[in-house]
Amino acid sequence: MLGVAAVAGAAVVAGVFDPDAAGWWFGALVGLAVVAMGAYDARARLRSAPATRPFAELEGPVLWTVAVWIAMRLAGAHGAHLTPLAAALLAFLVATFPRHVWGFSVGVAAVLEVGLTAAGRQDLTALALHCVLFTAVAFALTRLVEVESWRERFNRAREDDQKARADEARARDFGLQTAQAPIIRQLPSAHDGRHTIGRMTLDYLSASFEMQLDLLRDALGLTTAAVLWKDAEGTLLQLRGVSSTRDDLVDGPYPVGGGLPGSVLRDVREVAVAPVHHGFGGLPYYPDAQGVGGAVAVAIQATGDGDRPGEGAVVGVLCVDRAADGRWTDAERRVLRVAARKLALDVATGQRLKATDHERSTVRRFCVGLQELNGALGLEQVAEAALQAVAALVPVDLSALSVIEGDLHRVVRASGHDAERYQDLQFTADEGLVGRAIKVRHALPVGGAYKGGRPVFTAGDRLADMRSLLVLPLLKDPEDPQGEPLGALIVAARDEGVLGAPHEVMLALIAGQVAVKLDLARAHEQIREMATMDSMTGLSNHRAFQETFDQMLLRTARRDGKMVMILADIDHFKRLNDNYGHPFGDEVLKGVARVLGTAVRKIDLAARYGGEEFALLLEDADEEGGALLAERIRAEVEALTFTHEKGPVGVTLSLGLSTYPHDGQEKAELIENADQALYTAKHGGRNQVVTFSHVAASVPVQTNAT
Repeated sequence: MLGVAAVAGAAVVAGVFDPDAAGWWFGALVGLAVVAMGAYDARARLRSAPATRPFAELEGPVLWTVAVWIAMRLAGAHGAHLTPLAAALLAFLVATFPRHVWGFSVGVAAVLEVGLTAAGRQDLTALALHCVLFTAVAFALTRLVEVESWRERFNRAREDDQKARADEARARDFGLQTAQAPIIRQLPSAHDGRHTIGRMTLDYLSASFEMQLDLLRDALGLTTAAVLWKDAEGTLLQLRGVSSTRDDLVDGPYPVGGGLPGSVLRDVREVAVAPVHHGFGGLPYYPDAQGVGGAVAVAIQATGDGDRPGEGAVVGVLCVDRAADGRWTDAERRVLRVAARKLALDVATGQRLKATDHERSTVRRFCVGLQELNGALGLEQVAEAALQAVAALVPVDLSALSVIEGDLHRVVRASGHDAERYQDLQFTADEGLVGRAIKVRHALPVGGAYKGGRPVFTAGDRLADMRSLLVLPLLKDPEDPQGEPLGALIVAARDEGVLGAPHEVMLALIAGQVAVKLDLARAHEQIREMATMDSMTGLSNHRAFQETFDQMLLRTARRDGKMVMILADIDHFKRLNDNYGHPFGDEVLKGVARVLGTAVRKIDLAARYGGEEFALLLEDADEEGGALLAERIRAEVEALTFTHEKGPVGVTLSLGLSTYPHDGQEKAELIENADQALYTAKHGGRNQVVTFSHVAASVPVQTNAT
């Protein structure tokens, strides 16, 4: 890296990176090499994995310095604009790195500046200005900023990051980190005051290993007692605990198959050597066998369910050595075997403690999710609570709840990745995996594995980014596998193995509760509709009209908007009942109500006001628009033909209209004025639309006569 930096620096001085220079391809290759190597070094530093090569700490700063000067030369006449960048880089190096590192980099910058001036590529004025600027920035930074504290914080952050990475590696090696019970998120930094089960378990294992190894070393007169543990992949041995009088130990990792540990891992469970022959290399943490008279390696065997210490798979090796070359006694070897079993038992205890904590946390989240779900009433509330419960239990990237409405599915609620695409999506009941899961009354796909090939909702919804998927049918009676389906719960994740058997069981329990709540929510919706709907016409009843009028009027007043109220009355309805009977009159009411219900928008309201009288509330509408709608309704009603045994029968409608705020600002006033307009329409010949503004402009306001 320093060689590339030297070549690049020489190229800068030689003018290779000047805009008018020939041989651009050479400059491009050198520049790319500098940028690539500088980025690689920066990435290694951010990952707290600096190289151990000689002069490695100089490589990155020197490369970064040369890269900035390359950029300034490439900018040509605009290079002066990049001078602050060079000053900022040097200031960063001064504030962050030790003196010998930033001093070397500043020296490189000085050589480049002097070289460019000597080669005639910049004048003495530019050299002087650059020197003054760089010196001033560095001086100001050292005087105005607490450089040492900044450096200390930087170094402490690096140390914390290194420790966190080491903790994660230990957690994986000791089996404390799994897909079901991740520990990484539960490992705070060394300066974090939180105490979690994951942190406490690791700290306990570290302390236990340290105490046991110290005890062995003191009791048996050992030089070194060390625990070598297989990494998560089983390809390397990591030094996970050591007590030694020597200070030349090699930290590792070590290959699995070498020396005494390799023999123990392959076929035997215990190897003792004494005296050690010349050139002995059985202990990988020693650079040489000097001072080793005897050594023992004992297998550390895992304790799984049904296993006792010393009967499971070999996960590590306890290695000890001493300067004495006498034979290891049976008592000493027995002590080492007991120590190995104790180490295995400590790790197994930590694993079970972590698993128990995860299960407790899962149950707690499950109970909270069910509590939220049980508190929901309406369909939207149930759907929202269900998806929140799923999110609390499983790390999914997409969740959705669909309900069956006739022959269609409708996604009531979607959450997560691309959720807006699926919100309120409608599809036929037999489409995709959702339709298939409903048909077979079973969660699909089996095992939760998904390759993105089969459509989920419609033919175009294949969720190609997802690798885990479950579609759980929601049955009205969860105890009846062939019960009536209400909808489906859909959960998906990008990672594989997220929705395995344990999560499927929990999600099935949630799905059962959701199905019960959906059934109750539908009943609740029906009760609410019955309370607010006129059973004869299917329109809102008088009570709902009054409540909605108050809400619409308040919204309109807040935003200084407009609204229209229309009162409509079927002409000669009493005569119609007398001539054709009340059952026929009911059919007429239903027919007129259908016209009114289809004429208004979703934000408007059509209600049966009483008897043969109806009311319409039109939000964000003015008198002209309201009058046009009223006239269209009048014409459609006039075009209706009702069949009776006496022959076809036609009806007409009279309508009166008032507007907010022109005709009144209070509910009672608007109703009264619309009634006055209706009175004028009926006594002016019927089958017409009259606005209150017309009444007020043409005749005095009259009292309504029934």
